[in-house]
Amino acid sequence: MVYDFASSHHLSKHMDMQQADLLHRIYPGRRAELKRILLQHALDCFSEFSIEATSIEMIRERADSSVGAIYHHFKNKEGIVGALFSAALQDQMQQRTAALQQAQGVQQGMTVIIGQYIDWVVQNPDFARFLFMARMSLGAGQHAEIAAQNQQRNQAVFDWLKKQIDEDLAQLAKIPRELLFSLMLGATESYCRAWLSHKVSTSPILYKQALIDAAWHSITQFPAYAKIGYSN
Repeated sequence: MVYDFASSHHLSKHMDMQQADLLHRIYPGRRAELKRILLQHALDCFSEFSIEATSIEMIRERADSSVGAIYHHFKNKEGIVGALFSAALQDQMQQRTAALQQAQGVQQGMTVIIGQYIDWVVQNPDFARFLFMARMSLGAGQHAEIAAQNQQRNQAVFDWLKKQIDEDLAQLAKIPRELLFSLMLGATESYCRAWLSHKVSTSPILYKQALIDAAWHSITQFPAYAKIGYSN
């Protein structure tokens, strides 16, 4: 088998551009340029060596910067991890919210949420992989911040659902609020995680409709155990 180095190099450059685009969306402007550079090189190191094995010195050398600049922006490695984690979640939330504004009805909204999640993972595999592996590296204060960010992200979906008037809302009202996202995204997250860890090779893009159909089936067939209360 002949390894295609040119193709691999092109793919690597494409991924770097995707990372840079995401960071530029979250940290725009010239004043944030050094912060973006440090975060991108930190993500490269975390992806290549793992979070635990990466040192501040490795990030400094990769970014051709100074230790002082890193500590000025992030204080420590934990701060870098938290900033990357928050940036990824914020980008997910912004893209999901924008996509939902174009959806009409509950089923179309769920389709958009799952489709957008898959697209984001495939377009940003290093960030997506980082989200799965970084949770154990967050500090106590960061866990609280991320929990609040997740709550805000999910609340945006519930707020959107409150505005819907189709008959599918009655079925959603049978599902406990705390369970809804597991039914909606559980299988998708599981497959994406397997793909990101190279346990499966087929892109989740190819299974997008199957995952959407499975999620919708689990929602429409759910028994009436409790109510979410979207009107509250």
